[in-house]
Amino acid sequence: MKQKVTINDIARIADVSKATVSFYLNGKHEKMSDKTYERIKKVIEETGYQPSVAARTLNAKSAHLFGVIIGNITKPFANRIVKGIEDYANENDYMTIVASSEFKPEREKSYIKSMLALGVDGFLIQPTVNFVDLYKEIDIDKPIVFFDSAPAGDDQMYVKTDNYEAVHSATRKMIRKGYQYFIIVSNNPYILQTRIERNKGCIDALEEKNIDYDQIILGPDADSAQLAEKLHPLLNSHKKICVFAMNSTLLQLSYLALEPYKERFPEIGLIGFDHEKWCEYVTPTITTISQPAYEEGYTAGRILLDVIRNENQTSHVQVLRSTLLERDSTALKK
Repeated sequence: MKQKVTINDIARIADVSKATVSFYLNGKHEKMSDKTYERIKKVIEETGYQPSVAARTLNAKSAHLFGVIIGNITKPFANRIVKGIEDYANENDYMTIVASSEFKPEREKSYIKSMLALGVDGFLIQPTVNFVDLYKEIDIDKPIVFFDSAPAGDDQMYVKTDNYEAVHSATRKMIRKGYQYFIIVSNNPYILQTRIERNKGCIDALEEKNIDYDQIILGPDADSAQLAEKLHPLLNSHKKICVFAMNSTLLQLSYLALEPYKERFPEIGLIGFDHEKWCEYVTPTITTISQPAYEEGYTAGRILLDVIRNENQTSHVQVLRSTLLERDSTALKK
C-alpha cells in the first residue's frame, strides 16, 4: 500500500517549515515569497498530496477555542487562574480546553501538538523554564500568552505577578520586625521562573542585611513529616526564626510540621503564599502574600483575544501587584 503523504513530507521536500505549508493550504500566500509559493505548489502537484478535509476546516476558520496549559490544575491558585480565563472566554463566546503539564516539558510538547490538531485559536501557558527550547522544536503558528511565569525573550506576551518584588519587600519587613534567621522552604526552584524569582527575592533581601538563612528543598510529593525531619533540627539555632514557605502547598506543610512548636509563635514566624481561607481560621492566623490569581487569568484571556483579533487595545505585557496580608504568625514584638 502506498504510504500517505503528510504535511511534514511536503515541508521537508519543499525545504520550508510546516507552518509555511499550512499558510499555503489556508490561502495565506502573503506570508511567503513567490518563489516559496511556487516551490510548495510544485511539490504538492508532484506528490498528489490531499490535505485532510477536517484539518482544513479547523484551520480555515476560528474554532473559538483557547488552549490552556497549566502546571498543576489541583492547586487553588491554578483553579482561580483558570476560572479567570474561562470567565473571560465565555463572555466573548470562546471556550477553553485545559491540560495540566505537571511542569514536565514533554507533557507541554504533547499537549501543544494535540491542541493544535484540535484547531485552537491561541494558547495560554504557564511555562517551564525550558519552554523556549521546546518552542523551537514545534512549528506553532498560533499566538501564545504566558501567565504566572515569563520565559526569556523580549518579544513574549505575558501576565504575571510581581513575585520578586513582593517577596523581597515581605522579607525586609520580617527583618525589620526583628527576625534574626530565616528558613526558606521551596520546591526545586529551577524548573519554573516564578520559583526562581521568589527565591531570589528572599535571598537578595537577606544577604543585603547580612541575615543568616538555610534553605530546604522538597520534592513534589513530600509530606509534612519529611519537612519536619529537615526543619526541626534548625529551630533551636536562633531565638527569632522566620519560616518562609514559597507556595501554598509548602505553607500548609510548614504549618503542620511546626505543630509541636506552636507555643513559640510568633517567635518562630511563618509566612507564605497565598490567599487561602484556612490561613484565617487556624491558630495562629497565618501571614501570606496574596496574588491576584483570578485577575491574572482574566487578563491573560483578554491579551490573547486582543492578539487573535489584532485589535491592539491592551498591553501585551502586564505585571500585577501582590498584597502582603499580615496576621498573628509574624506578629513579633521587639
